[in-house]
Amino acid sequence: MTRGTAVWCRHKAKANRPLGTSPIETRTTHESTCHIPYDVVEIIIAHLTHDLETLKACSLACHSWYTAAVPHLQHTLTLRRDTPSFTHGELDPPSTRDRLRPLSMLHELGLMPLVKEIRVEQWCGSGSWFSPQTFSHRDLGYFSAFTNVHTLRLRGVELNRFIPGVQRYFEHFSPTLRSIVVFNPYCTPQQLSHFLSLFSNLDDVELWHGRGCLSNNTISDTELVPFSAPKLRGRLALRDFRWVETWTHFITSCGGLRFRHIDLCESTSCAPILFKACAETLETLRFRVADGSVSK
Repeated sequence: MTRGTAVWCRHKAKANRPLGTSPIETRTTHESTCHIPYDVVEIIIAHLTHDLETLKACSLACHSWYTAAVPHLQHTLTLRRDTPSFTHGELDPPSTRDRLRPLSMLHELGLMPLVKEIRVEQWCGSGSWFSPQTFSHRDLGYFSAFTNVHTLRLRGVELNRFIPGVQRYFEHFSPTLRSIVVFNPYCTPQQLSHFLSLFSNLDDVELWHGRGCLSNNTISDTELVPFSAPKLRGRLALRDFRWVETWTHFITSCGGLRFRHIDLCESTSCAPILFKACAETLETLRFRVADGSVSK
C-alpha cells in the first residue's frame, strides 16, 4: 500500500493529508488541534506576537491557526534599497534589481489587506532609490492597493521629488492613516507641511532631524495649497526638529493644531508657536533639552 503524502497549499492554508495512512498519534494531534475553539486559538497566538519562529510554526498547523497567525506575520512591510523584505514575514528578494518586488509578491499571495504599517528606509549616502522614478505603472498600482495601513514610517525620503503630484503616490493612505513618522526629511519646511495635510485622518506625528532645506524647481512654496485639515488630536513628537516654518505654514494653511500631547526633544525653536496653537487642547507636555532635563 502506498504511503500518503502531505501537501501544503498556502493560499488555502490547508494541509491535505490522508489521515487514514497517518500514525494514530499524528492523527490524534491533528484532530485535537483543529478542534480547539477559534477564540482560544486567538488567545494563544496573542501571546506569541513577538516570537516569529513559533508564529510560523503555528501557521502550518491548520486553517484556523494560519488565519490567526498570518496577520501578525504580515503586519509590517519594510522597503529598503539593499534588502527589501518583510519585518514580520518571509519575503526577501535576493536581488536589488527590483526593489519593489515585495509589492507584487504580496498581491499574488492576497496578503495586501493584512499590512497595517509600511516602512521606507533610505539611508544617507546610499543614493536616492525611493522616488517617482522607482515606480513602474504596475508597481504604482500595487502600492495604491494598500487599504488598511494606519502607520507610515519614512526615513531619508526625498519628499521634494514627489512634489507636485505627491497625492498620486500617497493619497490612498488618507482614509486609514493615523500615524506618521518622518526621519531626516529631504524637502523644504513648507513642502513637509503640504505633505502632512494630505492625510485627513492623521492623529499622531513624529518628526526627526529637520535641519536641511532642499528647494524644488518645479513649484514654489507659495503655490502649495493644503489638501485637507488633518485631525491631529493625538501626539506630536519632535526630535532635534527646528523647522518653525513647517508649523507657521501649517497653521496658516490648515487652520491650526489640536494636539493633546506634545513631546519635544532639542526642538526649543518650535516650542512657542506650538504651545500657543495647542493651548486649548494640550493635556500633557514633555520638554527635553540638551542637558537631559525634563518638565511635564
